[in-house]
Amino acid sequence: MAQSGSISRRRWLVLGGAAVAVGGVGWFAADLGEAEPGRNRVRTDVAPLLRLFSAVGPLSDPHWLDYNPNDSGRELLPDQDPQLRVVGVAHLPEGSVAAVVGVPAFGFDHAEPTGRPKSLERFLPSEARWMHSAAFDVHVTNSRYQGAFYVDRTTDSLYFDAMNPVPLDGVQTP
Repeated sequence: MAQSGSISRRRWLVLGGAAVAVGGVGWFAADLGEAEPGRNRVRTDVAPLLRLFSAVGPLSDPHWLDYNPNDSGRELLPDQDPQLRVVGVAHLPEGSVAAVVGVPAFGFDHAEPTGRPKSLERFLPSEARWMHSAAFDVHVTNSRYQGAFYVDRTTDSLYFDAMNPVPLDGVQTP
């Protein structure tokens, strides 16, 4: 059979397969990058946290992240159910943690925060002895969203980890 100037079906299939293979390698290589894509931008602004967590009182020196834990940054379509994780650490006024821990109704126990993002580790007090109370979580969230709040008496620190937090006035902030 004589060859014409056009590309045969077999060559189109080979070219298409090569393009898919190269694209797959690029996609895989992108997956080897940063473990938490776009999630490492540590924020230090106080105002959004004061609105979100007004029940804990005044905060200072915060280091926190806000991101969608389901978003890898490689999706072709926008997330149909976007989530917002707000996680970080801040200081409370001196003596305020001792006052909160002293409230018998809260029933604080020693517990370590889990799932801490690596980009926040350097901001956590190394000598902290974290305490947690499910009743305090309900007090802060008003049962409107999932959140865990840990306090440390020696450094007057607060570690917070909340999903889709809503300020008590109902207006979303971050």
